Parts: sequence; structure tokens; C-alpha cells
Amino acid sequence: MSLAKNKKFQALLLILSLIILVLIVVFATCGKKSNKYDEYKADTESEGFTFLNLGENTEFSDEVRDNLRKQLGSDAIEKRTPLDLSINYKGFLKKHLPSLNALNQKLNSPVGERIEHNTIKLTYRYARKKKVPFEYVELVFSNYTKKPLLFYIKSKQEGAGIIDVITKKYGKANTITWEMEKGTSLYWTKNRSKMLISIKNDRFGNPEYHTTIYYVPSIENLIQRERLEAKKREDEIKKTGKTAF
Repeated sequence: MSLAKNKKFQALLLILSLIILVLIVVFATCGKKSNKYDEYKADTESEGFTFLNLGENTEFSDEVRDNLRKQLGSDAIEKRTPLDLSINYKGFLKKHLPSLNALNQKLNSPVGERIEHNTIKLTYRYARKKKVPFEYVELVFSNYTKKPLLFYIKSKQEGAGIIDVITKKYGKANTITWEMEKGTSLYWTKNRSKMLISIKNDRFGNPEYHTTIYYVPSIENLIQRERLEAKKREDEIKKTGKTAF
């Protein structure tokens, strides 16, 4: 009789242990944060300026694009696009960031002629559906090296949290108060690249945060490669002209 009771007692303990184990797993799962913004925080722990684990040495690939789709939703892809570095208002770069303005002049025509560059551009207009704090995302890569050239991210009120994350990693930002319009820009410099967050109100008076990352070494590489290609084409035309007569 005691043996039977002992077996029942052991069976009861086993059942109770299983119940406790299930409860632990459930509470642990519920305790995990699924907020995409927390993932963004973790991504900024990498070296250099990054966005969703993409940094200055990331090379664009099908795998990278697939991962971005999972995080930001469907995309639009373009190749050979203009590359305009200007932001906020006309003359902003010339006044406050002349080195970027000099690069922008090399990339674009002074008379406004459309110049297309050897780039890969990804655009995400519906990232909100993935519950991330981004209204609009634009990522531009060099089609020579496949490395990033320029990232642009538009956020609403969550942008304040993004500023806190970036400040904790890179320190206090340089501040620019706009002269032409009502707004402020914060910027950081690392490895000659720059990250800017511009803050202004939308038409309803709500704050908007526009984050731009300029990967300066990659931009310079693009300019140099395109100049070499242009010179090569020019030399070939001259050679063809000499041999034609």
C-alpha cells in the first residue's frame, strides 16, 4: 500500500514539475521585448555609423536585401540614380558642412542637369507596417564596391529616442541652429563619415526627425571611379577619331 502511495506521490511531483516548467517558459517568452525599436538600439552597438546592422563596410547582396525586407517590408529598387547630398534647405551644406558641399558639387551639375551615378537605391515607404519607428527609409549603395553611400531615415516622435541612443554611443553632438527656417540639426563625425539628425515640425506642428548618414570614403571612391571611367571613354573617343582618317 505504501509503495502505491509513493508512486502516486512521485507522479504528482512530476506533473507539478512539468506545470512549473511550462509556466516558466510562458513568462520568459512574454517577458521578451518584440519592439523593433529595441532591435535598432542593439544595432547601434557596432563600430561606426550603422543602421539595422548595415555599416560602412557592409556589401549589398541579395541576402542583405532579403533581411531588409523582413525588417522594413517591401522595397523599390533602382539603379543608376542621381545622388544629391543636400538637406534641409538651399545653402545649408555650403554654410555649415562645406566638405560635404564640395562633394555634392562634384556629384551634380551646377546648371541642374540630371546626372545619374552607378548606384543601387532601395526605398521603403511602408516600414510602419513592420512596427518600426521609421516613416520612410532610403538606402543608396555604390554599384562599384556595393558599399553604402548615403542612408536617409524619416521618423516621427520616436526620433527623440533615436537621438538618445546615438548620443550614448557617440557622445555629445555638434548643434546647428537653422537660419533660413525654424529647425535644428545635430551631427556626429566618425572615420570622416557624418551622421546628421535634423529636427523640425511638420505642417501640423508635430516634430519630425530626419536622419542622414553620409559615408564619405565611399562617396569619394564613387567620384574617383566615375572620373576614371569618363577619362577612359574620352581616350577611346580620341583614339577612334585618330584612326578614322
